[in-house]
Amino acid sequence: MNQIVANAYTVTSNLFGPESGIPWWVWVFVVGAILFKLLVPAPKTARDLADERDRMLLQELAGKGDGGGKKGKKKDKKKKK
Repeated sequence: MNQIVANAYTVTSNLFGPESGIPWWVWVFVVGAILFKLLVPAPKTARDLADERDRMLLQELAGKGDGGGKKGKKKDKKKKK
């Protein structure tokens, strides 16, 4: 177990320590790039936009896009009386 910890410490020291062959600003760039990728949403493709438009049109045709639900049923019952 001690050998595994010693090897991990050696590898970590070689990557991040003062004797590392990789400069500190490269690590800052890498962490910044990862955070940028996680925090900035990816733009939608043309296919995604078309799928979303088609889904909205289908909802409107099915009657789900006009806020139907229970309110619509109550209005229909009142009109029948």
